[in-house]
Amino acid sequence: MFHHFHGQGHPKAPGSISRSEFEGIIRLLDPRRILDPIEWFEKLEGGRLADADVCLTFDDALLCQFQVALPVLEEYNLRAFWFVYSCVFEAHVAKFELYRVFRCNYFSDVEDFYRLFFEKAFGLEWGDKARAVLEEAEIARRRGIFPFYSVNDVKFRLIRDRALTRSAYELLMDAMIRERGLSLESLATGLWMTNEHLRYLSERGHVVGLHSYSHPMVLAELGREEQVREYERNYRHVSSVCGKRPIAMAHPGNSYSDETLEILGALGIRCGFRANMFPKGEDGLLNPSRLELAREDHANVVRML
Repeated sequence: MFHHFHGQGHPKAPGSISRSEFEGIIRLLDPRRILDPIEWFEKLEGGRLADADVCLTFDDALLCQFQVALPVLEEYNLRAFWFVYSCVFEAHVAKFELYRVFRCNYFSDVEDFYRLFFEKAFGLEWGDKARAVLEEAEIARRRGIFPFYSVNDVKFRLIRDRALTRSAYELLMDAMIRERGLSLESLATGLWMTNEHLRYLSERGHVVGLHSYSHPMVLAELGREEQVREYERNYRHVSSVCGKRPIAMAHPGNSYSDETLEILGALGIRCGFRANMFPKGEDGLLNPSRLELAREDHANVVRML
């Protein structure tokens, strides 16, 4: 599972990797093991996937993926799954990605951002709730699942997702951005792919799949009607641009419920990916269903290089 890359005008940021690191991952995995997405999907449906079989996936429709990673894939004659959320193709910015650009590129380091964010969050009317969600056991649990997160990475996400409402979080972040003399429009420049990029990928044998419409941070907490809208709008966009019915998806923020799986099944989605390799459910299964397939984050693979 890949997200951010640096190079080709895209700045280095926590969690991003370079072209050479990406190529190192491909060599480490062995290109002969990496299946085309359609072959991988057909083997999944036929119950013929071997332990050595690997597929590559890219989330969030980021332009850096197209400009930095795709040329490497083409050199090795490899194809991948690309999971996109659709709002950014329809002139709506995805603020969570802009906020990432802000915290990674406009402070001396990300810890400098966290210091300011915590100071402001604790000083607001939600301050007591923000402190209450920072339970040591939950911080340890999340770091066990995502070992590449620092303690402050986890604290930030807990406050964002559990203490603040979406509107409160956006008001806080938008105010911080204005204080730095920036705008959302300036942060969005050169960040996402266009429909032409999606068509290019689809026409060359890559699989473009769903990742919701607006990438809610905790999609599972949305009502059924909202979830239906998220995925139906995403489905219509991808199918109209690529001229193909989407068959695959990845859960945004690793957030979904049994209701989400029902909605995806009704849309004809036949395989879905989670965002970690942590066993799930009472039975502790790595892949509880074809709509809940585990993925290894590239940050963990980079450590092996």
